Amino acid sequence: MSAAPAEPPLDPFHTYPAGGPRTVTQLRAALAAASSADREAFEAALGELDLDDPEAYATLVRTWRHRLVMRTNPTILAAVAASADPAAPRWTSADILDAPQELGR
Repeated sequence: MSAAPAEPPLDPFHTYPAGGPRTVTQLRAALAAASSADREAFEAALGELDLDDPEAYATLVRTWRHRLVMRTNPTILAAVAASADPAAPRWTSADILDAPQELGR
């Protein structure tokens, strides 16, 4: 056993700077594998970027990396499917806010 503390598990609903495709080529390949329409939309947006605006480029890459995670992560896809299940229980914000709080939360 190591004396180092265990790393907390990664949140599947959060994108991380070091996660996912690291280059535009990798992002293109991942988008093409996930959805040809997404790949085409990414290419169109990429083609419209001003090369003198690095922040716009970074924003585009961040947006599409996030979209890729949202459309390919099994945990997220299961949560979306569960939220669309008509038999799933529904709560209002009042139900949630007025519920007694569990210890440790």
